[in-house]
Amino acid sequence: MTSDPQPGHDQAIQLPVHVAIYEHRHGTDVRVFLDCEEAMKWRTNLALEWWNDAFDDDPPPIEQIGGEYFDRMMERDEFFSTQTCQLEIGRHALARLAGEPQKAVDGGTSR
Repeated sequence: MTSDPQPGHDQAIQLPVHVAIYEHRHGTDVRVFLDCEEAMKWRTNLALEWWNDAFDDDPPPIEQIGGEYFDRMMERDEFFSTQTCQLEIGRHALARLAGEPQKAVDGGTSR
């Protein structure tokens, strides 16, 4: 009996993703990132964009603006949060997302 180290035909694999949620007076924006640092960059960019509309004082350094902005905006019901989740995706779907050619049923390739 041989064991195949590869998962089955299109067995799902788990891919960690970071779901970022921005709640504000106009609704909720949700984005999904493969890298937590990218989610934090979105938080920083939101704070940079809206700081002058929300506060009269000068913004803190870029390394601190995201955290300070949302700490202060909490009293105005504006929040930013992240949650790490597992995305279950089949290998074929993952390859499609990556733009890799797929084998067609007849043995050729397709996109």
